[in-house]
Amino acid sequence: MNKILEARDNRVSLIESLLKKGIVISLRCNYPGKNKKNRYTDKVINYMNEVIKERFNVSESQYIDEGEGPVYLYVLTDTRSKGVKLSAIGIENQHLLGRLVDIDVYDKTIKSLSRHDFQVPSRKCYLCDEEAVNCIVHKRHSLETLIHFFHQTVDLYEKLPIDIIEYTNQAMLYELFTYPSFGLVSPYSSGAHQDMDYFTFIDSISVLNKYMLQFAYLAYQEKQIEKMLDEAINIGKVCEKEMFCKTKGVNTHKGLIFVLGTLVMSSIKMFYHNDSFDKIFENCRIITKNKLHELNQIDDNKLSNGEKVYLKYQKEGVRKEASLGFPIIQEALKYLDLENKDSLIKTLIYIMSLCEDTTIIHRKGLDGLEYVKKTMNHLMKEGFDNKLLLKINDQFIKEGISPGGSADLLCGTIFLSLIKNKMIKRREKWLIKKQ
Repeated sequence: MNKILEARDNRVSLIESLLKKGIVISLRCNYPGKNKKNRYTDKVINYMNEVIKERFNVSESQYIDEGEGPVYLYVLTDTRSKGVKLSAIGIENQHLLGRLVDIDVYDKTIKSLSRHDFQVPSRKCYLCDEEAVNCIVHKRHSLETLIHFFHQTVDLYEKLPIDIIEYTNQAMLYELFTYPSFGLVSPYSSGAHQDMDYFTFIDSISVLNKYMLQFAYLAYQEKQIEKMLDEAINIGKVCEKEMFCKTKGVNTHKGLIFVLGTLVMSSIKMFYHNDSFDKIFENCRIITKNKLHELNQIDDNKLSNGEKVYLKYQKEGVRKEASLGFPIIQEALKYLDLENKDSLIKTLIYIMSLCEDTTIIHRKGLDGLEYVKKTMNHLMKEGFDNKLLLKINDQFIKEGISPGGSADLLCGTIFLSLIKNKMIKRREKWLIKKQ
């Protein structure tokens, strides 16, 4: 205890000297017990140090490692202490590790600014809805329980990008197994394709997942999501190159790399900021808003099928869908019930009834697309049985129709349904959202 008190006195003295240079922030861990220097507090302080440096205008920082555990002190160029304190409170309330740290703000005196100064409620306990200070005074929770919560929170935070890849893999496999698939590759048929089969897709999926993890790690940081497009494009290009290498030049998932990569980044950012599920679609709009401009700067020597469709028909395809926040996926989620696998087919039919599918347009032109949409709209309105679906599936294969763009949106819909109904609920069992 003497060591902790001595460290606190040293920190206060250092803050007092730093105040001569401007507003000061103190970042330290809320670790229960005496052993405040350990691998968990080191991890937390380093993660949150990056947050502070990205969020505030830091002119100077100092690291202290004494009895209080690891501590960072920052001098800011900001002059409005109220805005700094409110931003600090926002981090404590919203960041997944925010409840594990104290971010104190000092302006002119060594008495830190209080939440009460700005009519903000006191901080709540890790484990219950009581004010934290009351639980500490009355020792309502055992030290072992509090330490376990701290450790588990850090572990869950670090695992999140890996956890999300469980669902990218599941979504890609569910989409592949959806049948009848109206000309798409499935375990039962190569569909309207002569150059690929079920195993080609399995090979491709094995490549895509490790790059989906890179998309996840890219977005899992304090950096604003609108500043990540160039890095995301580079990841996508490398992924695409390796996909072609694995499939011996066959395009299995080029469009899906864009769709699923965007959704992975948007979902991770939603988790990172502890936002609501719908924030995913806003994140998609932010990331991809400049992608439409690419169509006005096409290199005629290296045209993708989607770019060829744009030049010939002025159809913007999945770029436009993404820039709008994937409205088709938002509606398709209402049709998908993961407990009823038959709903996968109905969801695909719904998507095909609306999607400006550039894969279909490339193969069959606008007339072909209208024929597909009309057929699927009829099924949505009049209903269907498996015999009818198999008949349409055979007809599409015969005519060379393959709804690749719709398949990408189906995969995205499955992924987000898994995020909403599995991952969010699974994490909430531990990370109870109480501020």
